[in-house]
Amino acid sequence: MARSQTTTETVAGDNQPTPRSRRTVLRGVTTTGAAAVTLRGMPSGVTATEPTQQGQPDRPLSDVESFEAFLDGVLNAQLEAHDIPGATVAVVDGDSTFTKGYGVRDIRTDAPVEADETLFRIGSASKLFAWTAVMQGVEAGRLDLETDVNQYLDSVTIPATYDQPITLGHLATHTAGFEERARGTFVLREADLQPLPTVLGNERPARVRPPGEFTAYSNYGAALAGHVAARTAGASFNDYVAAEIFEPLGMTRSTFEQPVPDAIDGTLSKGYTTPNGRYREGDFEYVGIPPAGSMTTTATDMARFVRAHVQNGSLDGERILQADTTAEMHRRRFGNDQRLNGMCFGFYELSRNGVRAVGHAGDTEQFHSLLVLLPAHGVGLFVSYNSPGGIEARDELLDALIAEYFSSEAPTPPPDGEPTRANDVPGTYRSLRSPYTTSEKLLSVQSHVTVSVDDQGRLVTTGPGGSTQWVEVEDLYFEAVDGSDALVFGETDGEITHLFFDSRPPSAYERLTVTEQTAPHAAIAGLSILIFLAAVFGWTATGLWRWYRGRAWEEPTAPLRYTRLIAGSAAASYLVFVFGLAAVVVSDPQAALLGDPLPLQVALLFPPVGALASVTTLVLTGLAWRRGVWHRLTRVQYTVVGVAGVAFALVLAYWNLLWYQM
Repeated sequence: MARSQTTTETVAGDNQPTPRSRRTVLRGVTTTGAAAVTLRGMPSGVTATEPTQQGQPDRPLSDVESFEAFLDGVLNAQLEAHDIPGATVAVVDGDSTFTKGYGVRDIRTDAPVEADETLFRIGSASKLFAWTAVMQGVEAGRLDLETDVNQYLDSVTIPATYDQPITLGHLATHTAGFEERARGTFVLREADLQPLPTVLGNERPARVRPPGEFTAYSNYGAALAGHVAARTAGASFNDYVAAEIFEPLGMTRSTFEQPVPDAIDGTLSKGYTTPNGRYREGDFEYVGIPPAGSMTTTATDMARFVRAHVQNGSLDGERILQADTTAEMHRRRFGNDQRLNGMCFGFYELSRNGVRAVGHAGDTEQFHSLLVLLPAHGVGLFVSYNSPGGIEARDELLDALIAEYFSSEAPTPPPDGEPTRANDVPGTYRSLRSPYTTSEKLLSVQSHVTVSVDDQGRLVTTGPGGSTQWVEVEDLYFEAVDGSDALVFGETDGEITHLFFDSRPPSAYERLTVTEQTAPHAAIAGLSILIFLAAVFGWTATGLWRWYRGRAWEEPTAPLRYTRLIAGSAAASYLVFVFGLAAVVVSDPQAALLGDPLPLQVALLFPPVGALASVTTLVLTGLAWRRGVWHRLTRVQYTVVGVAGVAFALVLAYWNLLWYQM
């Protein structure tokens, strides 16, 4: 492969790149609460002590009382610091399990979170069940990881855009090369849910790069894999997982059904967002492609799934995977750079402080979850929070657990100094998890990361989450000043082309050219809109003034006499589009993306009119310049409006907003 920083990894799990030190942990005040503790062969609540290596800390559940005090301190501090109403936690240590709920599931009633009773939506952590189902198909001989996925499909077809076909191996490592697509992933109402094969066929994203090059997280890819696993077994996905994973593991309070069926014995936690710093209770969130993220479960049930994975695929005599298959799921299979965390089979690496970890996060708008395994230690963690504060809290919890019980690597401050290629790396980088061919492309702006070098000579990245300072450790490899992350720049033929983060294995970033960057597009669009406004209001005011004074317009011969009308139509069409789009977005952005597309489709009827009228205006104005008709100022006005219209059309075309494209 031409890009040396992009390699497919085949090394075993004990031969991974050494993870570097990471962030400090949040610690808090110890409080008490009801906990469910299961120690194999001993009554609930009894402490079991296991031998530990000389000089190493005790295992988490070797002293349950001490561990509960540790967990209470972290979780209760998090609920306070991050404005989180409630959380549910499960920790597995070999045969031992600790589960506990924190805070409340409903802020109006103060009903507490109970680990074995309170249901949480776990978002993309659901995907691990789809990947487990795929591996069951491999064991049964129904599936092969290197076969064209089309061989397993019927009503859905993946186009042969590139010579290399997409395989289940590509889907599992998020290297299939699909673009991002919002429509179809979530829906607004239960009535909008459609059968999985229908959605996969109707909302198929385009293939925008050859498979196996870079990671680009894909909900569609995971859902497609889940569908393949179930279809080849002769079942629907929901039925397959219920029969082949939930039932053998005794996960009686877990479901992919939407909404949660009455047969599930438990109470669903409320989910919250925090606009303007105040809790807002959300409605049930419907996922249009269930394998990608529709699962609802309890911490106690998730502990059973985690135990199966850390115990080589079996739990209490029931086996869902063979030991070799389980290890294969946890093995590193692909990395954007060998120095950074990479992709396993469905899992991705979350290693830090010298400790290898694999797992998967999960997010809906309201719930934020994390499942992590430490394969070498036989330990696993599951946590879910019911508000956006969980995004930061889940990483803090993992950091705290590793720092307290596993890490023997003392954080070392990275070296300081200006990047060796300070003139080469600055620019704007876009996540490859972006829409490219649809009218959703504007959504990619929220993933942009700007790279610069500050006055101190430190690298600075700025994105939606704020700014981070970095120092260079080795050529094109940087660590965050606060120790929270690492990044690497990828290059091709000596030119910087990509950006990779250690904390984001499923998402690579590509460097944008000047013509692709948002700032010049925004400047062109803003100036054009001002010109359109000036033209519409100026010509209208001038016309009214002439009418009032009884003075007629200059009337050159046809077709030039229609120039003002055509130029005015161009400006007016674009303005109707701009204000119409703003109204659609402001009134209900979710409906515009996920619901009825008609308002957006109507707004996008006007740009083609504006573009055609702008080109016509320039043609007619060219004739006017050639013939020398009208005053020079009039010809300049029409020229400016025509040029602005064409420039605005080019900007809209780049963002797939010149007409409706889905």
